[in-house]
Order: sequence, then C-alpha cells, then structure tokens
Amino acid sequence: MEELEVQQAELGEDEPLIGYFRYTVDDKGRVVVPVEWRQRLGTDFYLTISPSDMLYIFAAKDWHNLTKRLMDAYSANPQEMGPIMQRFLGNAHKVKADNNWRFIVPSNFRETFKPKSAIYFVGRGDRAEMMNEDAYKQWRRETSEEEVKRRQAALGF
Repeated sequence: MEELEVQQAELGEDEPLIGYFRYTVDDKGRVVVPVEWRQRLGTDFYLTISPSDMLYIFAAKDWHNLTKRLMDAYSANPQEMGPIMQRFLGNAHKVKADNNWRFIVPSNFRETFKPKSAIYFVGRGDRAEMMNEDAYKQWRRETSEEEVKRRQAALGF
C-alpha cells in the first residue's frame, strides 16, 4: 500500500502557530520563514530574546497585544517589570522577509542564539520559538516524554 505524505496547509492570520520545522542558516545569517507560517506571520514580524536565550518570533498583531500587556504590568509594578521590559523590548527587532521569505537574524541575536547550520522553529500559539540545533537537542533530552504525557493528561488534553 502506498503511504501518503501529509500536506500541511498555511495557517491563517488568526490561527495559533503550531508545528516544528528544521531549516538552515546561510552564511549571511539569513533564515527562511516556514511555508506553513508565512500567511500567519506576514512579511514584517518581530524577534526578541526568550527567557532561555532562544528567539521568540511574533506576528505584528501578537506583538502589539503582548507589548500592551507588558506596558500595563510595568505601570502596575515598574520596579519588578523594568529589567524585564529592558531585556525583552531592548533586544527586540522588527524584521522584514524578502521576496524569497528569508530574513536576517540580527547580529546581537546571532551572538546569543549562536545558529550554526540547522535551526528549529517551534510553534507556541501566539509566538514561535527559534533555537539552534544544540539547544533543540538539549531541550529534547531534558524533556521527559513520560512527564509531558502525565502533565498533558492532568490538564485534560
């Protein structure tokens, strides 16, 4: 019997970012936006650093929603939120994909993120996470499949 390959469709602009994809970084620091996420992200989107020194990718709408929440939290508690705002927003970049859906990973992120050859995009709903191959492998090693299954079942998913 012939096995059929699953054809993933592009996500609409209001759908959560899902899936994971492996791509390469070229010698100029460019990465291709996964086909499935192009409509969802659009050609202009935002990058910033995650708490685990990986990169977050946000569509413009999600970025604006998040920054509003951050500003509200900062207004309520500037002392605690100040350093978070500085790290999160201070490291942020708005990037634009070219006609081939490539974007340049800004140099400050290349220093922290250290992409070598392969990078992974992981959907996280309102954002995607981008990590280098070493970080992805470490994440997979540290993530106990049994623990994840237990937590998932406890949450009813």
